Amino acid sequence: MTLICIASPKGGVGKTTLTANLAYTLQRLGLNVTVIDFDSQDALKLHFGIPVNDAQGYVAPAGVTDWQQLSRSTPSGINVLAYGHTTHEERYAFESMLTNNPEALKKALQGLCKSPGDIVLADLPPGHSVALHALCKLKPLCVTALLADSASLAVLPSVENKSFYPSGVEGQIYYVINQLDLRNELSNDVYGLLKSRLGASLLGAIHRDAAVSEAHAQQISILQYAYTSAVVNDLEIVAHNIMRLLPDALATQTHSRAQQ
Repeated sequence: MTLICIASPKGGVGKTTLTANLAYTLQRLGLNVTVIDFDSQDALKLHFGIPVNDAQGYVAPAGVTDWQQLSRSTPSGINVLAYGHTTHEERYAFESMLTNNPEALKKALQGLCKSPGDIVLADLPPGHSVALHALCKLKPLCVTALLADSASLAVLPSVENKSFYPSGVEGQIYYVINQLDLRNELSNDVYGLLKSRLGASLLGAIHRDAAVSEAHAQQISILQYAYTSAVVNDLEIVAHNIMRLLPDALATQTHSRAQQ
């Protein structure tokens, strides 16, 4: 099972937008992509053309052990599992399942990854969460979104000593600097520091561009809205670096290109 978790020690870093844009980019590289929203804000679906008032999600239905049944196809070709509109009781029951029944979570996800070309991106809530702890038991590739700002410096100790993540995934933790603005002196300085401290675990940086927000407002990807944006090149660099860490996905990409 090829599972990638997109997480962050803090909110407001553009993690959900990063998840969506990486999904579009990985799909463009030949993978079959499913995105799952583990955040009760239920915002990931808005990047894939699902209306904000659409209440359907995978969390509320009780007793569904194969989430493929609840996966929704979108015009982009990316499958989406929206969190959905939920009650407090439904959220509590869901988190209890994640905590107490890890085998159920594994079984639910396995239906989404039936071939080497299938890949699942999980958008996690900011900070520590039940979902992050549960998913890390499945040994995912963990992508940590940070900003080049003073707040990221405040969480740098927990980033460097890996205490943000549960034990067992230390070798699978990587980083992306999001919304980088090199015209800002502080951003430039912090980026230089993060780059030197994170070293080879830094997958790349995504530059700030208003076109990203404009694409989101139209519920399409930046690849469709502004293909010449530097952000597209940034995303492709990060996606290729992710592919190198996923041998099965890389083999699928190579096979796909050979058939073209």
